[in-house]
Amino acid sequence: MIKPIKIFLLLIYIGIFLGTLAAVGQYLETLTSIKIPKITQLFENRKEDKYADISKIQNEFEKNKSTNHTNETSKNKKNEDNSDNSFVYVPDSLKINPKLRIQFPEGKEDLLENFFEALDNLKKNKDTMVRVLHFGDSQLEGDRITAYMREKFQTSFGGSGVGLLTIVDKLATKGTILQSTKSNWLQSVMYGYKYNPNVSNFYGVLGDYYKMYVPNPPAWTKSSVTYTKSPLGTPYQQKVEKIRVYYRNPNAPFEISLNIGEKEITKQKIEKSSNLGVFYHELSEPFEKINVSFGTSSQSPEIYGVALDSKVGIMFDNIPLRGSSGVEFSRIPKKHWQQQLKTMNVKCMIMQFGVNIVPNPLPDYQFYEDEFYTQLKYLKSIAPEVSILVIGVSDMSRNINGEYQSYPNIEKIRNAQKNAAFKAGCAFWDLYEAMGGKNSMPAWVFAKPEALATKDFTHFTAKGAGVVSEMLYKALMTEYDAYHKFFN
Repeated sequence: MIKPIKIFLLLIYIGIFLGTLAAVGQYLETLTSIKIPKITQLFENRKEDKYADISKIQNEFEKNKSTNHTNETSKNKKNEDNSDNSFVYVPDSLKINPKLRIQFPEGKEDLLENFFEALDNLKKNKDTMVRVLHFGDSQLEGDRITAYMREKFQTSFGGSGVGLLTIVDKLATKGTILQSTKSNWLQSVMYGYKYNPNVSNFYGVLGDYYKMYVPNPPAWTKSSVTYTKSPLGTPYQQKVEKIRVYYRNPNAPFEISLNIGEKEITKQKIEKSSNLGVFYHELSEPFEKINVSFGTSSQSPEIYGVALDSKVGIMFDNIPLRGSSGVEFSRIPKKHWQQQLKTMNVKCMIMQFGVNIVPNPLPDYQFYEDEFYTQLKYLKSIAPEVSILVIGVSDMSRNINGEYQSYPNIEKIRNAQKNAAFKAGCAFWDLYEAMGGKNSMPAWVFAKPEALATKDFTHFTAKGAGVVSEMLYKALMTEYDAYHKFFN
């Protein structure tokens, strides 16, 4: 039998231990990386309700996502014969939460009008193809967000395929397409630590170009890239009707050939030229697997990418620039930019950056606002007819004494992006507020029944990316609806 005096002494010892731990905890933290909790934290009831409440977001954009394609397709069919073009894709669109709405500088609510007009031309068969370039940082890797947007717009406005693809997919994270390549490709990029100012700055819209390694002395060199239909791809993604290869070869001619299986279906010799070139071929059979081969006897061309598109409709290109903050676009010469945007018939650019600036908080972000504004202004000067939508930085969290809290600089960065967008004449969508605002990222990470963000408290999961794209799509369709109601 345990005597009461022993229980009393045990409680005294525990009290002395905890008191000593609290007294020396702060001192120990200065000497080591060990975090010593406060006594109050030991007994604190950590509830998930300390994080943002995203239940409304889940109810509206997660559970209903699976039914939207069917609804939009039926509306599309209904409106094919509707001559006034006043169709509504989101029934309650004009009642959408103001935090989810796209924002415009005062008096410039028509900044997306050119894009919306291009969408109308697709519906009226006045144009055959429209491209949207979705630029961003690692938040877009694996075709996240873009893939959902692509399919939603193709459901509504026509088109199929997966858009413009890089030659080497180093991460191999795309579920929409499978690709493989030979190892003798050399990459040059306009962003990140691999940027080399001493090489050609005629980058493609993907922010890079690839060249084959040619030995010295030169000998016939050949390399290729193979694209295969992904079993995870949707019917829209798997339907490829036309292949376009974008390149520039200022130094020497080269050959390009397409093979399906072991059968060569076409080959062409490309003479040297300093201008943007496009090789295209229409498929006569369903897409399964295709190999694009390049060969040269002297100097390699600059290969910008291969587009797996449809013959008509809207194309959405996924362009993740890992490590970029969106301040490198002016490294591409204006004329080269103009050639690419015109050739591809680009009508909209979406700019989604910011997560690379967050981890090292600063008191002021005027420098970033100025740099980002310079880039947006540069792009607007190149193609003033192209609509630009800036997406603000998403929430990110860090662990503070066991609690996940938003970085203190998120709103400052968001404000810098918004100011830069408005000054440059661009629309703005506040992803930070749309996903729930302060301390919303932990709610996305801990979401039930399935996580909407990963445990790095920075990136969205595939399901979370679908929720973001649903919000963004509805925000765009809200403005498209308003465009028909008030600007036509």
